[in-house]
Amino acid sequence: MKISISVFTIFISVILLSPLTVTAVEKSLLAEMEAGIIEVAEKASPAVVSVSTESISPFWRGKLEDENLPPWINDFLKSDLGSRKRRSAGTGFIISPDGKILTTDNVISQAEEITVALNDGRILPARVLGRDEIFGIAVLQVDAKDLPYLSLLEGGPAPRRGSWVITLGQPFGLPTSAAWGIVSGLGRTSLGIAPYEELLQITAPVNPGDSGGPVLNIRGDVIGIIAGTYSGYRELECDWNFIRRFHRSFPNAAAISPGQFFRQSQAHGIGFAIPITLVKDIIEGFSNGTPLKYGWLGLFPASIPGRPGVIVAALAPESPAIQAGLREGDMILNIAGRPIQSPQALQKLILFSPGGKELTIEIERDGESKTLKAVIGERPERMVSGKQ
Repeated sequence: MKISISVFTIFISVILLSPLTVTAVEKSLLAEMEAGIIEVAEKASPAVVSVSTESISPFWRGKLEDENLPPWINDFLKSDLGSRKRRSAGTGFIISPDGKILTTDNVISQAEEITVALNDGRILPARVLGRDEIFGIAVLQVDAKDLPYLSLLEGGPAPRRGSWVITLGQPFGLPTSAAWGIVSGLGRTSLGIAPYEELLQITAPVNPGDSGGPVLNIRGDVIGIIAGTYSGYRELECDWNFIRRFHRSFPNAAAISPGQFFRQSQAHGIGFAIPITLVKDIIEGFSNGTPLKYGWLGLFPASIPGRPGVIVAALAPESPAIQAGLREGDMILNIAGRPIQSPQALQKLILFSPGGKELTIEIERDGESKTLKAVIGERPERMVSGKQ
């Protein structure tokens, strides 16, 4: 069977073999691929913005000064550096010509003031249209018109393992930077990045400051939002200029590196993004002034390896789950006729069920099958992550 030339074989030819062995066809394909990446990056970059925040004054003001502390710490606490409000910066991107901007929730969490630096040099104040702490996104608004914007994936081919991706972000406070790679995994969970996770795994490098940037397919559609990396940080959004000034101002603390302040990723080529299809309704709700309301039962689901269904690990007091007759230790087999194979599947079903809807729940209790009726409640605004 004749096998056509693949991008992989082209890379092998370019990297491992003599340049003389690279055929004209391979050179043409490489040039075509390069041109495609350049086109997407150049068209998308004007819509990528820097999102800067100013948070509350440092918690240590007036609290940590002590004669037993090293002198440089007391000097720092008394200095302008030690007393000023904390600033941080991440990435966002414009999703409508009237100034709506999408980013991740962690970029703007605890912010008192938010400013956005546009590609044309303007710096504008931004207000929060909506934050979704469950899926980890936020929509901002700036007062501007006729802005360049990115299109969110609308129909078309869904990302698949092996699909090309191009990312844009502002790592370590640098101007917009492009990277590329492939989708290396789908539906990744249990990473600690957000309360609900069904993430794309990508090989494009993800660094501190990139969080909130767009993940694009080869057609230039946004398929995801950069969320974080493996083993560690949900993106270190901090004031890198502050870190540099700190080292210059307090040389006696030179042994303390940013790596000792923050847990950095130990993984390479493993980044994660929130799929745009997962949160598109949420984004539209914020944009239209009609945010989604989530369903709630009030239970902590857990899985048992090798067994179908999801076990009820804990229940919230006076919750819809208790009112339905659920008990700790019950094994939920299906809801509304849908088999429940994982806590994630149960979580998604409950979250997107409207309050007041009655669901039939089939469970196994003490070796016996039972059918219960539960009425979905409305999820409280503030609650412990993981409880459905």
